[in-house]
Amino acid sequence: MREVVRVTHRGLGLDELREQFDGVVRGFVPWDVAAWSTTDPATLLFTSCVLSGRAEDPDAEARLFDSEFRVPDVNTFADLARSNPPVGTLHAATGGRLDRSARWRTILGPIGVTDEIRAAFLDGSSCWGTLVAYRMGGAPFTPDDVALLARIGPLVADGLRRAMLHTAADHAVDAVASPGIAIVEPDGTLGDVTPQAQRWLADIAEEDTVPSVFRAVAAAARSAADGAGDRPAHARLARRGGGWILVHGSVLTSSGRVAVILEAATENHLSDVLVRAYGLTPREREITELVLRGASTDAIAKALFISAYTVQDHVKSILAKAEIPSRRDLVAALYGRHYAPLTAAGAIPSPYGWYLGA
Repeated sequence: MREVVRVTHRGLGLDELREQFDGVVRGFVPWDVAAWSTTDPATLLFTSCVLSGRAEDPDAEARLFDSEFRVPDVNTFADLARSNPPVGTLHAATGGRLDRSARWRTILGPIGVTDEIRAAFLDGSSCWGTLVAYRMGGAPFTPDDVALLARIGPLVADGLRRAMLHTAADHAVDAVASPGIAIVEPDGTLGDVTPQAQRWLADIAEEDTVPSVFRAVAAAARSAADGAGDRPAHARLARRGGGWILVHGSVLTSSGRVAVILEAATENHLSDVLVRAYGLTPREREITELVLRGASTDAIAKALFISAYTVQDHVKSILAKAEIPSRRDLVAALYGRHYAPLTAAGAIPSPYGWYLGA
C-alpha cells in the first residue's frame, strides 16, 4: 500500500503511472500479461488502456470487448463494480472449470491463459479503472492475491483520477468546471496559483491567506511520496456558497514543492455528448446510466422510486432513440459508436467521466 501511494504522489502522467503500478503490484501478485484501463464512472465503459507483457492485438482486444458487453459470463466488470470485494479470479468463479467461461473458451484458452484475475478500482461508488491480468501457466491466483488487490483498489482509483486531474488542470478546458492548481512552497507559503485555483480559494479562505488545509495536505503528500504513509493526501471542505471542494496534494519535485489541486465535488453523469446525440430526457439519462452499470429493471425501479413497468417504457424509448435493437446491445453499441473511436484516436480521459474536450 505504501508503494502504491508513493507512486501515486510522484506527479506522473496517466500512462507512466499505470506502468509504475504494474511494476509494483506484479512484484506481489505475479502475472504474465496485464491490461490497466481507465473507465467512465457514469457508464463503466473503457476510456483508455495500457498493456504490459504482450504486444497490442487489436483483433483480440475487439473480441474481448465484444464478449464483455454482449456475452453473459462470470466476473464481468459491471458485476465486480457491485461486488465486495470488487475483485475475482476465473479459477474461483468457475470452480476450476475454466471452460465454463465463454471468454476463456473462445479467446483466452486458445492463447494459453490458465487463470485470470480482475479488479475494479473504486473511489467510493465511482469506478475509475480496472485491471485484468493473466497467468499463462503455473498455479492459479490465490485468495491472498484477491485480498491484496482489494486493499489497494481505492488507492489505485485515487491515483488514476489524480493523474487525470493534473492533465485536466493543465488543459484548462472549461473555465467554469476546470480544477485549479496552487503551489505550496516548502516553507508553507503559496507560490504560483492558476486562475481556476484563485476562484476556488475565494470560496474557502480570506484573500492573501493560506488555508490550513493546504499545509496539512502538503505534509501528507510529502510523507506519501517518501513512502512513509499508506493514505492518499486529500481533504474535503465546505464552500461558503454551499457544496463542497475537494483538495488533493502531489509532490512535484525533490525540492519539497507540492501541487495542491482544487476542484468542485460533483457527481458523474452520462456525457452531455451522448445525451444530445440521442435526445434523452433527464429521466432517460438516469435510466441509461443505471442500465450501463448493469442494474436490473427492479433495481432501477427501486433506485428511482418508479414502477418496473415505467422503467421498461423508458428503456423502450431509449432503445428507439438510439436505434438499438435490445438492452443487451445498448452497452456494446454506445462503446463501439462513441468510446472506442475516441480512445483509438488518443482522446484524453477526463477526471469527471467521458473525455477532455479538444
